[in-house]
Amino acid sequence: MADSRSGRSPQPVDPPPLRDWGMLNDVPFRLTVEIGRTRMRVRDLLALEQGSLVVTNKLSGEPMDISLNGEIFARAEIIIIKDRLWARLTKIVGGER
Repeated sequence: MADSRSGRSPQPVDPPPLRDWGMLNDVPFRLTVEIGRTRMRVRDLLALEQGSLVVTNKLSGEPMDISLNGEIFARAEIIIIKDRLWARLTKIVGGER
């Protein structure tokens, strides 16, 4: 659409640069480390008890997915330090599912 005063089309305007990332420091988000997935029938689910093992689709040593608000953004290896599980990022990815 042309500007009626100049006869020219308006030029797109770039948004101002974000100068202060500090204002985002307190924005909450959900970070998920997925160690694997599986499918099972209801009868198998109902048979689970303490000590049961659930087999997932991931192999030992295979990278785990790390998601930010449901979108995969990294891959990680799982390590154990002082009886706690940690995720060491091995690759940053974007837009994969």
